Amino acid sequence: MPQFAEFLKSYRAHAKASLLAFDFDGTLSPIVATPDQAQLDPDLTPALQILGEQSNVAIISGRPSDFLKAQFAGIKATLIGNYGRPETLDGRALALHKTLASRARAELPDAILVEVKPSSIALHYRRAPEFASAVTEWAKNVQSDPDISVEDGKSVVEIVVGINSTKDAVLSRLARSHPAVLYAGDDNGDLAALNLLRTLPAVTCGLVVVSHQTPPALIEAADEPVTRELFRSYLHALAGVV
Repeated sequence: MPQFAEFLKSYRAHAKASLLAFDFDGTLSPIVATPDQAQLDPDLTPALQILGEQSNVAIISGRPSDFLKAQFAGIKATLIGNYGRPETLDGRALALHKTLASRARAELPDAILVEVKPSSIALHYRRAPEFASAVTEWAKNVQSDPDISVEDGKSVVEIVVGINSTKDAVLSRLARSHPAVLYAGDDNGDLAALNLLRTLPAVTCGLVVVSHQTPPALIEAADEPVTRELFRSYLHALAGVV
C-alpha cells in the first residue's frame, strides 16, 4: 500500500471523493487515564473543519453517538458511534447487559474501571496492569453465553451484548466507490480496519498513532506508524490542499 506521501498525491486529485476515516480515543484524542477525560485534540480541530468541507470525513468509535456529536460540533463528518452496534437494547439482551455490569463491579478488583456503554461493558485495567490476566479470565468465563462476544483493546477488554459490529465492517460499507481512502487508529480494534485497506480498489493509506502501549501487530499492519506530532502534521497537510 502507498505511504502517506503517495496517498497525498491521489488526495490532491480527488479530494472531494476521498474518504478520511479515524478512530477517536488515542488517535484524535490523546490517551488519558479514564474515558471521561477524553477530548478531541484542539490542535486538530481547525484541520478537521477544513477536511470535512473538502472531502468525506468519518469517525468510527466505540463512544456513544451523543458523545461524538458533542466532540465534533461544527465539524462536518459521518459519526459512527458504538462501533455501529445498536445503541439501545431490549428484552433478554438488556437484562443480560445490566447483570454483567453488576457482576463486573462486584467480582472484579476495585482498581478495574467498569465503563458501561449502550450495548457493552468495557473493563479498563490501564491503571492496574497487574490485573490484566484476571480481567481476561473473567471475560472468558462470561463469554460462554451465545449473546456475548469479547473484544480486546489497549489495556481494556470489552464485553459486547447482542449484535456485534467491528470497525472493518463499518469501514467496508463507508469506503465503497471512493478513489482514495485513509484510515488512522491506535489500538487492537483498528487492526482489521487497517488490513481491510489492502482489499479496496482504491489508493489507500493506513496510519497508526503510536505510544508505548501500541501492539506490535498494529505497527506491522500500518503503512506508517506515526508519532502524535507527525499525525497532526499529516492532517494539516491534507487540510492545506483543495
